[in-house]
Amino acid sequence: MSGYKETALKESCFRPGSTLCPGCMESVAFQNIGRVTDNGIKTIFSIGTSCAEVSTLAFPNVVAWGRGDVPSDDYGKSFAIIHNVFESAPTLAEATRDVADQLTHLGALQRPVQIISASGDGGAFSIGLRTLLHTIHRRARVTIVVLVNEIFANTGFQYSPATMPYADTSTTPADGTPGNLNPPLDYIHLAMAAGAGMVAQLSPAHGKMFVKAIERSLEVEGTAVIFVPAPCISGWKFEDGQTVEIAQMGARTGVFPAFTWERGKGGTVKDCPLAADQRPSIEEFLGSQRRFAHLVAKDRETGRISARPGREEDLERLRSWVQENVERMYRLAEMKQ
Repeated sequence: MSGYKETALKESCFRPGSTLCPGCMESVAFQNIGRVTDNGIKTIFSIGTSCAEVSTLAFPNVVAWGRGDVPSDDYGKSFAIIHNVFESAPTLAEATRDVADQLTHLGALQRPVQIISASGDGGAFSIGLRTLLHTIHRRARVTIVVLVNEIFANTGFQYSPATMPYADTSTTPADGTPGNLNPPLDYIHLAMAAGAGMVAQLSPAHGKMFVKAIERSLEVEGTAVIFVPAPCISGWKFEDGQTVEIAQMGARTGVFPAFTWERGKGGTVKDCPLAADQRPSIEEFLGSQRRFAHLVAKDRETGRISARPGREEDLERLRSWVQENVERMYRLAEMKQ
């Protein structure tokens, strides 16, 4: 496994010039994934309909993808991108792995390939939950990356099964209502229960941990699933330049703790203590995004963020949900099978 500095100096297949929003966490994730895959092995990406797919479609040239200014003759630096509809990224990755294994068995493919599936949480948990779980259950030797921005960010910021409670979305508006009232799907436990060899919840805000998790995901037996918390500038409604800070805050407050787990070994929760009084308050996280402006507000004189009048009970319910979420992650980390 490469050192972090060594990986950071590698050539990424995701280059400047993408059509993603400036400061988008998904672009940072792909830049890091692109460096990790510069490891002498050909990479095949299956990318479902999502912001990630849009990043590959800059007309008339795909300016955001490529290693170097001209195509490399080095097979190990080559890569392919297969486009597919919303729900099919894991299935297509699995099929590609099956074909590659058969070609290798027949002697037609002489060098290994590594296969990465990428999709958003809407495509993975709503439209494509069946294909996600099926591929994991088949123990397909692929890495599945799910970029979790808690909405359908590419089609109008609608609610997704990953949306946290009380968030304002275009289909759970907070105009006269509390916002989203559904707790998010327990996608981490689902992936583990379906048979994943490795499961992680990490963003590039935890740089070394993220890079090591991607590297490890390419080595483990069976299916590796990396859930990437991806604060969305447009959908979560915050200012450019805050993405990494908000991602770190979300992990440290317990909204989406940094988590890694391997079958047979167990896992760990990092940068997020179990006890609530040892973590930053969730008010700071909520106050950083206008999607929670109906729930909390900042006092202009003191700068303190607190519940809006009449929303105190909602904030306490959300605080309880966060604590339950952290406790659940610690329980999952203790599991080995």
